[in-house]
Amino acid sequence: MKMNHFAAFSCLLLAACSQDPSGIRLIQEKQAEANTALKAKTEPVFYNGKTYQVSLAPEADGFSSVKIAGMSAKQEKDASSLATSALYHFACKDSQKAVLQSTPVFVDAEWKSLGHCV
Repeated sequence: MKMNHFAAFSCLLLAACSQDPSGIRLIQEKQAEANTALKAKTEPVFYNGKTYQVSLAPEADGFSSVKIAGMSAKQEKDASSLATSALYHFACKDSQKAVLQSTPVFVDAEWKSLGHCV
């Protein structure tokens, strides 16, 4: 009996295969371009009693650009803490840690930094 089931199953599989060339299609999918424009995400963030505008923009090399508007030039420690926190919250997975490339720099009335998730 087992041989009859095997033979019937084999015949069914062979019959299911198409011998007609029009029944087989080969498709070559176009890969997404790696140089697509990446938009910055800007969010209001409440930190230490004030609301700041934090902007995160993914960079092509896996880093993220972090910009903080609304802080004064004397708030370097706050800018570093907020940049790390915002990067972790908006860009990293729960199992990752946010790391800034260097301390934030105050340019054109906003703090700017570069960081990534590890």
